[in-house]
Amino acid sequence: MPLTRTDFIAIPPGRGPGFDHADVYRSSSDGSRIYVAHTGADRVDVIDCATNAWLRSLPDHPAVAGMLIDNEDDLLFTSDRASSQVSVYRCSDEKLLGRVDVGEHPSGLAFDPARAHLLSFNLGEPPGQNCTASVVDVHSQQIIVSLDLPGRPRWAAYDAETDQVFVNIREPAQILPIGGDSPAVRRAIDVPADGPHGLCIVGERLWCAADGSALVVLDRDSGHVDAILPLPGAPDVVMHDPELHHLYVAIGGPGVILVADTEAVEVIETVTTEPGAHTLAIDPDRHAVYAFSPASCGAAVYLDQ
Repeated sequence: MPLTRTDFIAIPPGRGPGFDHADVYRSSSDGSRIYVAHTGADRVDVIDCATNAWLRSLPDHPAVAGMLIDNEDDLLFTSDRASSQVSVYRCSDEKLLGRVDVGEHPSGLAFDPARAHLLSFNLGEPPGQNCTASVVDVHSQQIIVSLDLPGRPRWAAYDAETDQVFVNIREPAQILPIGGDSPAVRRAIDVPADGPHGLCIVGERLWCAADGSALVVLDRDSGHVDAILPLPGAPDVVMHDPELHHLYVAIGGPGVILVADTEAVEVIETVTTEPGAHTLAIDPDRHAVYAFSPASCGAAVYLDQ
């Protein structure tokens, strides 16, 4: 079955257009919620998954970019790019636990739950120069180490099996594994496409959506390129539905979602969204995909069954 558009959720506008990362809080007691970084409004918007309705906003997040939820530890993290801070919430009741100063212009986030370490990947000042990764101890809300990066970081993800965080670097086109036990960059995985951007870890494979209109599939351990799938434009966000084995790639220009089968390693379909819709979220319990559209200021809802 293809992705089928079923709804549209209007989101109150801000001072300017633009959404960035989003994540889902999965709760059996009070229902699942989507949290999306509304960059143009300096806030986080909250969406109810059961009713497909906008609920409220979490204010005071200047140029918020990154959004990450750890459901087991009931934590929500944001990277607030304009204030060079990360914010930490208890997600269930949306209580702000603190804000931590990190490197300049934080963007991508990853969380190591075994050590309660939040990794903030910072674009530097000016953006793209002097890029760093800040490793934050969530309990003490202190930076425990800062790592220099060889280029502008993009998406990042923690892999429990190898106890490493993997982060995309735009140039040089690489994926860097960072050890959890002693945070450091010990090797680099070359990506044969320009501008690694979105990243998802599925089993032993890294799915890297690159600006060079390519979805590159690499072996996590050896770095071997297993496949390169063409994309119809420069991508941004990737999300994975583990039950359906579907990977979704948001591509703002021309405005589509590409769906790939992570078992067959092939493209299934491409669905039209809206120009500029470069970010999305999924509710895996309902197999719903939310495509955030800055022009119409809302989220189009698609079901995948």
